[in-house]
Amino acid sequence: MDARDAAYRHLSAYATRYPDLIPKDINTGTLEPRDAGLAIMIVEQSVRRWRTLEFVLETLSGHQSHEIEPRMRAVLLGGAAQLLFLDRVPAHAVLDESVAWAKRHIRPGAGGMVNAVLRKVAQTRGERIDSSWDHHIDSVPLSDGGMLQLKGLELPENGRRRLGIACSLPNALLARWESLYEDPTPASLHTLIKAPTILYVKHATQPIDSPDLVQHESPDHRVYTSGRAQLLELLEQDPGIWVQDPASSATLGELSLDITPKRVIDLCAGQGTKTRQLRSMFPECEIIACEIDPQRIKTLRASFREDEGVRVEHVSDLNHRYARWADLILTDVPCSNTGVLARRLEARYRPIDAQVKRLVATQRSIVSHAFEMLDEGGTLVYATCSVEAEENEENTQWAADEHGLTIGHTQRIEMGGSPGGNMADYRDASYAAVLHRAP
Repeated sequence: MDARDAAYRHLSAYATRYPDLIPKDINTGTLEPRDAGLAIMIVEQSVRRWRTLEFVLETLSGHQSHEIEPRMRAVLLGGAAQLLFLDRVPAHAVLDESVAWAKRHIRPGAGGMVNAVLRKVAQTRGERIDSSWDHHIDSVPLSDGGMLQLKGLELPENGRRRLGIACSLPNALLARWESLYEDPTPASLHTLIKAPTILYVKHATQPIDSPDLVQHESPDHRVYTSGRAQLLELLEQDPGIWVQDPASSATLGELSLDITPKRVIDLCAGQGTKTRQLRSMFPECEIIACEIDPQRIKTLRASFREDEGVRVEHVSDLNHRYARWADLILTDVPCSNTGVLARRLEARYRPIDAQVKRLVATQRSIVSHAFEMLDEGGTLVYATCSVEAEENEENTQWAADEHGLTIGHTQRIEMGGSPGGNMADYRDASYAAVLHRAP
């Protein structure tokens, strides 16, 4: 296995599922760190720019991508991603190894098509221009704020389709964003940013003086600028610091309660980020962290194994034992992730209308389950990392009407930052609502 082999195998699996991509770590086997890094970059760029790449490939080859077998689709996508978006990768290496891979893993004659198409892609790459993309028809925006000129190829005339190809977003998603935003361009460009690692430091137990931490616009956060090994060491040294975007921490950071809760349920705990936040906010309370996924339950139990104040439970094990038990319940529900597409690359291509319809049903079921466990006078916090009204404001109103809850504070945090901008300005988008049950 080499870097391109690992990347093309991974993309082949994605090509069989597109557009319903499921996040999965790439298998880099025993590759050296440098080769593993290249494989990861190939996959990341291919997924982030999937629609852009397929537009280029379809225009140059005359073949519709959905008609091409998954392995051919994968090697063309991965090869084109390198030729257009990875500056330091030699074009001859991309061509030679992609052709060899196609011959070996598709069939001997497949190399001819790969060679012909990728050579055209290489010829299409123009100069990098150090200015912001503004719906230019002969270029595409880059993650670092510039744009790449396309030689002999133009984007569609239609404004929405042009924006969708340039930023690799589906038309259905952009149609929603045209209704939500006066201009969907800034939000679309935001999805191209390579999102930084941001740490939540409000509860740090030691002075924050690491040179690897840069001030964020939020005083409670820092942008981490070094490698993974150093990050793990930093987090190990101070349990009061963890990775969390400002839009995520704001879900609980703005919470104001008249009475400090004694019993708390984190009903969709995930990796435990907000569970840690709850623990830091209410150190004397009893917390139950819940999940449905076995691997996440395992992770949660490992994270809180030394904390007697946090119990980890499978959601199905709650049953009726905790009816009207909790003073505070957090429901950070599964959602469409449209507020975090810069981080959740695979989420952007899923059929948004069908997905939202399905998710709203799930979200309302979770809220109803939470209501059963919420004590009289208790508080329910509903949260998403979506920008879609059905998952946010409409669900909040439904919860109030269906369960007789009173809507308190609500907040919608929009995406922050732009390609090439200061990473100190970066943030995801999120929504949160505080609902109260009558005493």
